[in-house]
Amino acid sequence: MKILLKNAKILTFNASDEILEHADLLINGRKIEKIGNKIEELPDKVIDCTDKLVMPGLVNSHLHSDENMFRGLFDNLPLEPWMLYSCPPLMYGPFSERLIYLRTMIGAMEMVRKGITCIQDDVSECPKATLGGYNQVFQAYKDIGLKGNIAVNMGDRKYMDKLPYTREFIPEKYHEQLSSQPEQEEMFALYEEVIKRWDKKDGMKVVFSTSAPQRCTDEYLMRALDMAEKYDLPMHTHILETRMQRVTGAEFYGKSIVRHIKELGFLTDRLTIIHGVWMDERDMGLIADAGAYVAHNPVSNLKLGSGIMPLRKMVKNRVNVVLGTDGMSSNDGYSIFETMKFAALLQKVMDSDYRTWLDAKAIMKLAVTAPAGSLRRKAETGGLETGKDADICIINLKSEAFTPFNDVYNHLVYCEDGSDVETVIAAGQILMEDRKLLNVDEKAMIEELQGMTGEFKERYKRTAEENSILMPSVDQIYKKCVKQTEEYTCNLFV
Repeated sequence: MKILLKNAKILTFNASDEILEHADLLINGRKIEKIGNKIEELPDKVIDCTDKLVMPGLVNSHLHSDENMFRGLFDNLPLEPWMLYSCPPLMYGPFSERLIYLRTMIGAMEMVRKGITCIQDDVSECPKATLGGYNQVFQAYKDIGLKGNIAVNMGDRKYMDKLPYTREFIPEKYHEQLSSQPEQEEMFALYEEVIKRWDKKDGMKVVFSTSAPQRCTDEYLMRALDMAEKYDLPMHTHILETRMQRVTGAEFYGKSIVRHIKELGFLTDRLTIIHGVWMDERDMGLIADAGAYVAHNPVSNLKLGSGIMPLRKMVKNRVNVVLGTDGMSSNDGYSIFETMKFAALLQKVMDSDYRTWLDAKAIMKLAVTAPAGSLRRKAETGGLETGKDADICIINLKSEAFTPFNDVYNHLVYCEDGSDVETVIAAGQILMEDRKLLNVDEKAMIEELQGMTGEFKERYKRTAEENSILMPSVDQIYKKCVKQTEEYTCNLFV
């Protein structure tokens, strides 16, 4: 199918950052065939883009769709206590496959509405991953038409070995309950099946997620790297998100977690590190030298009280940075427009030298061009250029957010919230036109999922009660780690 976008203002994000006026863009199949003025073609479909902005689709470089049932549920909990409820170590059974499909779809529909065309979803299935469950995640993204990098988030360490000081604070009567974990062979066999079924098919790519280095043995990490190299997979892991994780490196390895994985050989250009709030400049230098990426999730970091990632220091130290929303229970939404605004604003309070602040165009590149490397999709995405996938967002410029019209990048980062996104195209397929989702029945999906929330809430209530017995112990661990990082916090803000 050929689609011609006519008479648009085109924000290309190409090598020259061209902005074209009254221009046309021709889509042939999944690719952009031509960009220019007055393209003469007889397409299958013409979209009049007068008074519209045509720009690359946004990328959400990090989320957890398994948290989609937790929207609006949690508040005032830091990461480690929060994880007792968001991915509980003591849990009553798995979710049904239909619920997994619908919870994935509810997030996917929101992301399309917000102009997102490609996502990187780090799925943690509690109490353990299943092939049936992951098939539902991939199928939901395929059905709506989003391009997806999907990870099976697993690690082989038991809960008692994932946090520092567990044996000091968690009563011994719970140790056995908190010491079960799937076998390595079982986890790698699942990955093999997921790769066979989904990798590089239907716009999907499998990501190897190791959750976090401290949640895995070194043997597991290196086996994961071997598999990623064998199948050419991107990799995902959480590092130095919180104060506790800064202490964890010293307690587990006698050094920063970043330094540990560097010495192990795990730090490569395949890796996207999530958060990086508590990194020092030596950590940043190692990441830059490896060509790895850091996914900045500013809204989640604020809600969980994790801290503010030093974006300017990252950029100064040549670190590749991309943007993510993180999961629904630590963000409550999937807006990359909101994420860009928070990233732009927070850098200003971290660095008083306003001459070094990233401008709005540079912030946008963290959600448009930089993700192509993190997702290992450089040949197909990252800007509007001939030969690349037609991943496109069409925005109405006749709206309050663009009136009066001044600098397009400033409007998109500071004024737009996603409500002016009218049409979304991913790999040449129209996913939303004139604010209507085309590939799914949005109303029916919402109604069906709302009908299942009673069952979910009842089971979640039992799970929360079961895991609440661990809260006093985890709270003591958290407080001890906070005290240990007070000196480091002072140094970070110097």
